[in-house]
Amino acid sequence: MANSVEAQPKARSFRARMSRNLSWTFGSQLFISVAAVATLFITARALGPTNLGILALVEAFVRIVDLIVRLEPWQAVIKYAIGAQDRRDAPAFLRLIKLSILIDAFGGILSGLTCIILASFIAPMIGLSDESGAQYIWFVAFGLFFSYRSTATAILRIFDRFDLLARIDMITALIRLALTVIAWASGLGIWAFLALLLAQSLMDGLVAFFCALKELHRHGYHGVRAASGLQALRENPGFLRFLWNSNFNVILRQSANRFDILVLGAMMNPAAVGIYQLGKRVMNRVTKLAGPIRQTIYPELARLWEQGKIAQFNRVVLIVSVSILMMQLVVALPIMLNMEWVIERLFGNAYAGAGPVMNILLGSSIIFASGVALNPALLSMGKDRILVRVTVISTVLFAASFLPFVHLWGVEGAAFSNLVFNLSWTIGCMLAFRRVRAKSGTPS
Repeated sequence: MANSVEAQPKARSFRARMSRNLSWTFGSQLFISVAAVATLFITARALGPTNLGILALVEAFVRIVDLIVRLEPWQAVIKYAIGAQDRRDAPAFLRLIKLSILIDAFGGILSGLTCIILASFIAPMIGLSDESGAQYIWFVAFGLFFSYRSTATAILRIFDRFDLLARIDMITALIRLALTVIAWASGLGIWAFLALLLAQSLMDGLVAFFCALKELHRHGYHGVRAASGLQALRENPGFLRFLWNSNFNVILRQSANRFDILVLGAMMNPAAVGIYQLGKRVMNRVTKLAGPIRQTIYPELARLWEQGKIAQFNRVVLIVSVSILMMQLVVALPIMLNMEWVIERLFGNAYAGAGPVMNILLGSSIIFASGVALNPALLSMGKDRILVRVTVISTVLFAASFLPFVHLWGVEGAAFSNLVFNLSWTIGCMLAFRRVRAKSGTPS
């Protein structure tokens, strides 16, 4: 049974798979983005800038600890499991899945305990000065113990089930929106919205995982419990290096996207953090809309590079990058020209003056999303070390600019630092991609 499954991703043509998977992932991300903006709209009105800032600080701290402490195995598992699948080696495939589960379990325990231990010490430093600050963090951090999303992502994408992953994410977004409406209508306070964060974390961590295990069994792969994760490490000597490099890149990039919230909380009041968070959340939806493309093309680019189809590989990266840029400009320019009007209509007068911050962050998101295909391209080429170097340089530039920019321009300075990071990262990835193409003998 396993052999017929291993051949399954090749049953449809490259173009058919890309079209189907992109339609599901992009459609779902569009739905999720609309639901997320509606959720943010309600949360912002229900809590006001100060409590929205507190909610942002709690979430940022928990997410940063999780990013730094937990290594997500899905990219490494996809890269090596596709090889096992092509070899029709079901036992090796199952051993990689077991290794992924073990990494997720260990990472969840470690990140959850780290949050609990550090909460009392860190909370006052980031602006959560009242006695409840540590309790907020403990409460939300509970969800970290049950996060197996990375393994679920690897399994479902390997089996070409982008549609199932999309349905799960859409349902989760819809449930959170509905619960947010209930909390707002009931006049509930900050604890209710913290509970919604916890509920979303639990749903993200467990629902997709159980669906992925069911999909694994449906395709005839049994015995994952008895499989040896340690043997998978011995069979794939490059796994740990790839795991670390792919995660280190994400850790640097995403931590920069979270640390700014915490540093801003230490330098300014929660209300300022709330305004900044509002801008980041809205504008990050632009980046999220490009995310499905990165997720969809990574397995395909990995296959094309593995099969030596370099011309087709390069063509996919170029078409995707240009298409994302053009689509974003068409949608974003009218919004940028009327940003203050949009803010007042959606979020109310309490957030007046946030237009410049949102415009800077929107421009930053457009730049990053336009280069989003370069990340999976470099990973597929096995150039994870180059990707790490680019991200390190971008992070250093971000860190060096953040404090002086905030000192000079306040919240807008923080947005400018975000722009510096995304611009330097995108340019660095473009230069690295061109260099690798030149060395491979492909015209640039």
